[in-house]
Amino acid sequence: MALLRENHEPLVQVSLYPEKILARSWYYGEGLKGSIPEVWLREGTYERLLVAAESLPEGLRLVIWDGWRSYELQSELYNTLFSRLKAQGLPDSEAHEQARVFVATPSRDDETVSGHLTGGAVDLTLADKFGHYLPMGGSFDDTEEHSHTRYYDNPDNGNVIARENRKTLLRIMEGAGFTNYPSEWWHYDYGNRAWAERTGAEYAFYGYTEPPFKWR
Repeated sequence: MALLRENHEPLVQVSLYPEKILARSWYYGEGLKGSIPEVWLREGTYERLLVAAESLPEGLRLVIWDGWRSYELQSELYNTLFSRLKAQGLPDSEAHEQARVFVATPSRDDETVSGHLTGGAVDLTLADKFGHYLPMGGSFDDTEEHSHTRYYDNPDNGNVIARENRKTLLRIMEGAGFTNYPSEWWHYDYGNRAWAERTGAEYAFYGYTEPPFKWR
């Protein structure tokens, strides 16, 4: 497991480059507990997001749905999915196992800290110059198999347009230094433990953090 060497980078607002990046706080729009109206990321993560935005094909923009999360919001998301799986008749152990595929277990601990709680995880998609979402073959936070990033790489699953759009997003984000969580086409990491484990980095440099303002 990669070590953590916290670099104490600040969180910064994502909505400061509207020419290429649109920020829409998804969970705030849904009215979820612990959500905030602005999207924030670690400064280094935001800088790499700018690199990704600059490499977009002509006429495309990034839409950012989520970045830093509070512990309260992470708990709300996890518990909601867990309860839904329990209602389907799954035992606790299996419900927890399936819930963790799409929502990290809430944790502030350095060894197990949830990616979004570090400010080094970002959920996003592609839009055209008018702000219309490009077809990605599934909705944000969908917990079905087609949410897996490479699901449409299988020709039997069809949807060539979604496959190419996902490849575009993957290419520009990986080119900027991010890694993708394979179960979610919209989720990318930089600097946190998930990123360190996927890249083989000796250490992660983003642990649990709080925004520079009172949000509760």
